[in-house]
This record gives sequence, structure tokens and C-alpha cells, in this order.
Amino acid sequence: MNQQMGKIRQDRVMTAIVGSYPKPRYVFRGSGRKLLDTVGMNFYEQERETEPADWKRRLDRAALNAIGDQNAAGIDFITDGEERRGNYVLDILRKLHGVDFQNLKAKTIRNGKYVRDLPVVVGKIAYDRPILVDDYKFTRLYARGIAKIGLPGPATVVDTVVDEYYQGNLDQIAMDYARAIRHEVSHLLEVGCQVIQFDDPALLRYPNQARQWGLQALQACLEGYEDRATFIVHICRGYPDKPLERKGIAYKANSNYYWDILDWLRESTIDVVSIEGEQSKLDLSVLTAIGEKTVMLGVLDVGSNLVESVEYLVARGLEALRYLPRERLILAPDCGMLQLSRKAARQKLKNLAEATRRLNESYERI
Repeated sequence: MNQQMGKIRQDRVMTAIVGSYPKPRYVFRGSGRKLLDTVGMNFYEQERETEPADWKRRLDRAALNAIGDQNAAGIDFITDGEERRGNYVLDILRKLHGVDFQNLKAKTIRNGKYVRDLPVVVGKIAYDRPILVDDYKFTRLYARGIAKIGLPGPATVVDTVVDEYYQGNLDQIAMDYARAIRHEVSHLLEVGCQVIQFDDPALLRYPNQARQWGLQALQACLEGYEDRATFIVHICRGYPDKPLERKGIAYKANSNYYWDILDWLRESTIDVVSIEGEQSKLDLSVLTAIGEKTVMLGVLDVGSNLVESVEYLVARGLEALRYLPRERLILAPDCGMLQLSRKAARQKLKNLAEATRRLNESYERI
């Protein structure tokens, strides 16, 4: 692995977490799906009720725990667990102009699967100031691996707000967000960030919109900076929802859409495409659709505390290596690990790293 400034040069199978890590109870009291559904708003209510210095200490401690667990496991691409964020989309939108969080309104999102009270776009979306630069510096300071920062993708932002300004022109919301967040990309690059990820699962929910404007807006987020870092797009099928599963209700995006999305992305300047592979037992022949891009493949179920064995993960990795060379494969969880217990998350990462080590050793012997 070459870790010089600019893009990461991969020479083996690597490991990563997608973004989030379990939140400790001293930061937020909640668990499982309830935590995922409510943390976006309740997190900020708790922040307002806590003395600022104490709140910062709690979040620093949580981030250090998340980074420490990844270090101990031997993960290559490391985040701060997004411990300072109540929600991977809303936290970023709170720091942009044009979005009202005081008067939330209900909206059906994710292709009709959920109804949520969401912020309202009341003006042109525009950039204000650096958002994640300090978080990146903190992660880089303590991470033994490569520090990674995640930002919400344009299509997912559009699906997570109520529009009262753009008169239904969703492509304009997406492009204005992309132009705004491109400033954040610039600031991250200035402080040496080498890996920036856009979390954009809505691309898989709405493939027609993805083709019409979603992928163009994604590209606009990094326009002009394509050669200065490794850029990832994460496109999962949706967070696990065990209550809906028990009722037999289909809630995830259609995995068959991966064929189209990967095929379209092969012509982009995105370097790595992160997809969900474990919970749906994805047919890995789809990896052939990505062309010469790298795939960050989900092999850990983030909706179950049952820990995948090293042997199982090795087998899944070997299956992926039928379709990709090792220098274009990264093994990861399906999505953020927010719903897991810390004990389970920690062991899952240890097994992931050990399985990857064995894969690389076996590759060397061939």
C-alpha cells in the first residue's frame, strides 16, 4: 500500500468500516433500531441539555473508543465512528445555509418505505464554513490506518429534506448541495485528507433519478479534485430493520439495481464503490459490472450481533476474488455499525481483519 499524498495505491485486499460505530450510553441512551430512528433529533436535544465542555469530552472519548477498536483490529481505513454526528445526513445539513431545522415536516422517504419528520429547504442551499476538518484531524492523529471522512451524497440529501424553495426541481437541490459540499471537499484536501466518501444509498432507491441527475450531482461534488484523493461512494440497500423483517415487509432497495448503478459508475471518476453484500447474500458476479474500479464489499451484517466467523469471511473474500484482483477489493461491513453492540462490532472487525490477512497470505502462495 502506498500512502503518499493523493490517491491511495492499493496492492492487497484491504479493510474498512463504512462510517458509524456503536454509540456508548454516556453519549446517547438508546439501542437498536430505536436509536437509528431517533438519534438524528434526540442527539441534538441531549447536546443542548449538556454543558459544552462536558459534551465535547464525551464525544472525544467515544471517538477515541471507536478509533481504538479499529486500531486494535487492524482495520486499514478508519473513521471516528461518526460519534459526533446524530445522523450522517442531518448533521451536515445543519451546517449549510437554506435548511430549516426548527419547523420539521413529515415526508415519505426511501421510495415510500418510511415517514419521517425532516428539515425544510427554505432557501438556496449554500456553504457556510468548514464542517468536518477538525473531526478529520482528530481521526488522523489517533488512527494507525488511513483516516477516512464521510459526507452525504446529493441524491440522499434530496430524499432527506422537504422542499419549499426549489418548486420540485430535485436536480437543482442536488446540484446546489453538490456545489456547496465541494467547498468542504476542498477544505478537507487542504489539511491532507486522502480518502473522502459520499454516502448516497438513495441512488439505488431511485435508479431513474440516478441516471437523470444523481450521478451527475455526485460527480459535481468532487469536480476539479478528482486526482487529489481517493473518492468513494457508498450505496447500501438500507439499514437493517428487524421489526419489518419479522412482519415480512420488504423495505430494502432492489439489489438487482446494482448491475445498472455499477455499470454507470464505471465511467465516473469515483475510485471505489461501496456496496452491501452480506444481509442479502448478494450474488458477487455483479462485481464484474464495475469495470476497473475498486469495490468495497459488505461482508458483515450490521443488523445482527451474531459474529461472522473468520472462515466464513475468508470464503466470502475468495468468492469476491473470482471477479476482482486483490488490489481492487476492500472488505467492510454492509453499512454503518450503529445498531450493533460494541462487543459484537469489535469482534466482527477483528475477524474481518484476520480473514483479510489470511486471504492476502494465501494469495501470495499462489
